[in-house]
Amino acid sequence: MKRTIKLIFAYILFPIVVSSQDTLTLDDAIRLGLENSFSIRIARNEVDIAQNNNTIGNAGYLPRLDLNVNQNNNFQDRYFEYEGDNSSSDEGYRTHNIASGAQLGWTLFDGFAMFIRKEKLDVFAQQSDLQLRMSIENAIADIVYTYYSIAFNENLYQSYKDQMVLSRERLAIAREKSNIGVGYELQELQSEVDYRADSARYMQQSTHLTNIKAELNRLLARQPDVSFNVNTIIPVPNPEFSADIYLKVREQNPSMLFARLQAEVSELEVGEAKASRYPTLSLVGAYNFSRIGTPSGQTQLSQIHGPSVGVGASFTLFNGNNINRRIKNAAIIAENQKISQEELELNLQSRTFQLVNNLNQAIELVLVEEESVKLAQRNAEAAWEKYQLGAISDIELRESQNKFLDAQTRLISSQMTSQAAAIEIKTLTGDLSSFIE
Repeated sequence: MKRTIKLIFAYILFPIVVSSQDTLTLDDAIRLGLENSFSIRIARNEVDIAQNNNTIGNAGYLPRLDLNVNQNNNFQDRYFEYEGDNSSSDEGYRTHNIASGAQLGWTLFDGFAMFIRKEKLDVFAQQSDLQLRMSIENAIADIVYTYYSIAFNENLYQSYKDQMVLSRERLAIAREKSNIGVGYELQELQSEVDYRADSARYMQQSTHLTNIKAELNRLLARQPDVSFNVNTIIPVPNPEFSADIYLKVREQNPSMLFARLQAEVSELEVGEAKASRYPTLSLVGAYNFSRIGTPSGQTQLSQIHGPSVGVGASFTLFNGNNINRRIKNAAIIAENQKISQEELELNLQSRTFQLVNNLNQAIELVLVEEESVKLAQRNAEAAWEKYQLGAISDIELRESQNKFLDAQTRLISSQMTSQAAAIEIKTLTGDLSSFIE
């Protein structure tokens, strides 16, 4: 039993990596997630849309050329009355008309609005690229966090299993003592109650672990019942300083970069609204062809064709002050965007400060709890030896077991807390892209 407790202690401090072909490494999980993620696939399509839209034609630089052709045939009955009671009539009088033309319209000047629209399309393309990056990094963060959550719960599952094994051996000893007459029924009942409680907790943890694995399978776009193992080592990250992290956040945080691009869009929309104050200058041109045939008439054929060209200008003198209203509203929206950006900066600074504190405290707790586990393990070993000699009661033995389990739980919890804080810090700084080859 002493050797069993030592193995439990070694497992908690230095988790054993299962060497099996079914072991899913973190790198493999990230690779699968990036290949199969639905959100990333959608974001990539959004990038394609933004690139398709980012053209000088969509901005209004290029002319528009239309071609149309029309052909009509008429069969009419005609009747005419003239002076002196004279009249004439035609049945099925036939005429035909063919008309075609090419029209060219080209806006030469629209108050620089076309240039502003092209700048907006450039910014939209940058935003779509940034959204793709955010989708990728969010997917990585979810996969990494869920992967380490599985490792955390695997370690907890193993601790509960070892606790159950100890309780079962204690129950066996109590029953043996009761059978040979050196024990008492209450001791056996108490041992069985503790064993059943440990068994229930072990079963509940098994179900919880299965559900978390199903969640990782969802993130990898796999069926929920795909079976796999994970590496149960939860690495402890290095300490960080909030000032250094916040500098990275200001320069690299995707939300911050997106807000800056959105502020740029808002400023461009102010300029686009002001462009309505300028006149619009357009070039128009056409080439038309018309052929009219009246075989039964005096003029049997009429045909006209040739080009036409012109320049047009328009200027809005008054439209109910709607131009001024649009400009004012665009300026207010731009101001609101700046305010939102300032709020975001403050929120990120506060969140960075909290995360760095959580990370550094968790790292210190890992060191403390490692020592706590060692002490709790020695205490559990000594308690078990004394229990076998009859020197301590069941309650005292149970207390030592619970203290050992609590120390183990606190250790792996602090490991998980430190890793969770590190993942979120990397998400804020945009460093999760380092996982992508």
